Amino acid sequence: MGSCKQRHSTAIVVGFVAALVACGRIHADSDNAAEADAASDAKEIETLPPLDASPPQDDVLPSTESDELPARARHLLEAIAKDDADLATDMLFPRDAWLASRDVSDPKEWSKRVANPFRRGVHALARRRSNLDRAQFVSFDLGRAISQETPRRHAWKKALWTVRESRLTFMVDGRTRTIRVREMVAWRGAWYVTHLR
Repeated sequence: MGSCKQRHSTAIVVGFVAALVACGRIHADSDNAAEADAASDAKEIETLPPLDASPPQDDVLPSTESDELPARARHLLEAIAKDDADLATDMLFPRDAWLASRDVSDPKEWSKRVANPFRRGVHALARRRSNLDRAQFVSFDLGRAISQETPRRHAWKKALWTVRESRLTFMVDGRTRTIRVREMVAWRGAWYVTHLR
């Protein structure tokens, strides 16, 4: 009976030692994995832009490969379909950009020359087009003649890019339709509507 107890005790000790050895290996492997994760994280951090990155230059010509313009153009179509210009404010040339880039002395000029005509244009297009509640966005194509404005008094005070006659294409009940956008201006890498009609 004594040898049976001794063998049982030996088995427990051997099992305990084996568990400690395995735990040491697991701990060593997890240390190596942690070091590898830390190295990977450090590489990712090196590729991130700095937090204090400045915005793009005011006169940067926007990329034609971006998905952000078609996404905002969908908002414009929705605004026209629902006769609610507020749904497309992300397509409207920003007030601060207008004041920074135009030779104007009155801050109300933006409302008078950009925002209010945009609202009236959305409303007129909504009234003129029928069945827009079933409109499905197809594409937004910039006009062909992109040009850089020459700064001059009582006009643009920065050499921004403009494009005329862009097209918003959509379908209603299987028929393709378009809405022409009279003028857009590039500001800090994105296109914005300055004159809808």
